[in-house]
Amino acid sequence: MNLPFCVATLLLEGDVFVDQFTDAVVDDKGRIELSKKVSVLNDPAITARGSSYRHMVHVEVHLKNGVKLEQTVEAPRGSEESFASEADIVGKFKNLATHVVSDAKADAVVNLVLGAEKLARAEQIAEALANG
Repeated sequence: MNLPFCVATLLLEGDVFVDQFTDAVVDDKGRIELSKKVSVLNDPAITARGSSYRHMVHVEVHLKNGVKLEQTVEAPRGSEESFASEADIVGKFKNLATHVVSDAKADAVVNLVLGAEKLARAEQIAEALANG
């Protein structure tokens, strides 16, 4: 994947996921033009921190009005250091699961997992996935 193209997708759609990269999107002139405004540069100071910081990024956004927005993030979203929220985890699960199961089944599995401490048997989760 091309990082500037992914950034353009994030800016346009609010998320980046494999399903968004259809043939139509790959040829989207507006997305391509936006991606050309994104520069990806190596930061030797980050690299010097070693492999523990291999996911660290520093992002700068320069707005047309001259304002510069900056943020540095040391750990990726969803990692142990930056654990994902319940909503993020459920959203990603449903985004992946609904390719192979119905929305209703995905919701049922989510409810079983989130209420796992109340289940009589842990096998109920596997059974919900296996049945139809």
